[in-house]
Amino acid sequence: MRRPSGSPSSRDLAREAGVSQSTVSRYLNNDPRVSKQARRNIEAAMTKLGYTRNAAARTLITGHSQLIGLVVSNIANPFYPEVIEAVVATAAEHGYNVILCNTQESPELQLSYLELLVAHQVDGAILTSMMLGGDEDVMQRMLKRAPLVQVNRTVEGLLTDTVQLDNVRAGTLATEHLLSLGHTRIGYIGGNPQASTNVNRFEGYRKALTARGIEPGDDDVRHGQFTHESGYQLATEIVARPSRPTALVCGDDEVAMGVMDAVMDQGLRIPEDVAIVGFDDVPVASLRPIGLTTVRQPATEMGRRAVTLLLERIRGDRDREPVDVLLRPKLIVRRTCGGRPDDTP
Repeated sequence: MRRPSGSPSSRDLAREAGVSQSTVSRYLNNDPRVSKQARRNIEAAMTKLGYTRNAAARTLITGHSQLIGLVVSNIANPFYPEVIEAVVATAAEHGYNVILCNTQESPELQLSYLELLVAHQVDGAILTSMMLGGDEDVMQRMLKRAPLVQVNRTVEGLLTDTVQLDNVRAGTLATEHLLSLGHTRIGYIGGNPQASTNVNRFEGYRKALTARGIEPGDDDVRHGQFTHESGYQLATEIVARPSRPTALVCGDDEVAMGVMDAVMDQGLRIPEDVAIVGFDDVPVASLRPIGLTTVRQPATEMGRRAVTLLLERIRGDRDREPVDVLLRPKLIVRRTCGGRPDDTP
């Protein structure tokens, strides 16, 4: 691929840096064999000559774009920035850049972004926003071209590596804790019913109740979106009734924050009238005015392990069986459940 007239070439760069053209090529492809001194010389020459990398040409020559796609469902949800930071940092350590896509919980937008990543010839992608019933044809087509790793949310039948919390265990853990505090009528206010995280946490909730011979009432269960607004609206429907649950398990911390506001706006006390537990352990959950009891999932570890798995696939280990990384949840006890911090298992 020819450069525009007057634009410096890699040969010009090698001459100015006093190194061979093969050394310049190795540097441009992030080869660790290039010495620190050679790197400094090449970078100084790039600055002096105004050299910019031709990404399209590099992709044609090497077969790699050095790009990774990262698809998230809602960048405003405080769980995702920690995942994003871990993915970007780990990718950068290995010479990769990240294209970030925010689906806003829209299946149509998710499909559009998947097609965009294919068009940009990413070397692989990390998908955190998968929804049950999504367009699997596009995902299968992308999987044939580049490896994928599903993180946080997963779709069965898509043969990829996965990194996720043991969400069934997490739902059970949250509910068992409320049962241990004496609650027998415990409601559930969930997120997107098409998200595996919500499906599995709800399964764990039901599992804990049925183990005690308790059948959750339909009037005490709502599913919506993983947002503050959804949590507020659904909680208002439940707690405004004369007969209400004494405790609520919430689909994630963002939902739980909305639930907390709804409970207080009804003139009720937390946890005396309604105890609340969330999932994720986002940074604001630990603030003293909030003190949200929650089930922690290790967002940084999820991001780092996802990149590691993806790079292993990109670098040639394409035929091994899919790896399923299941991370252990941890209950973090704070004030909203009415328990004591030393109740944490």
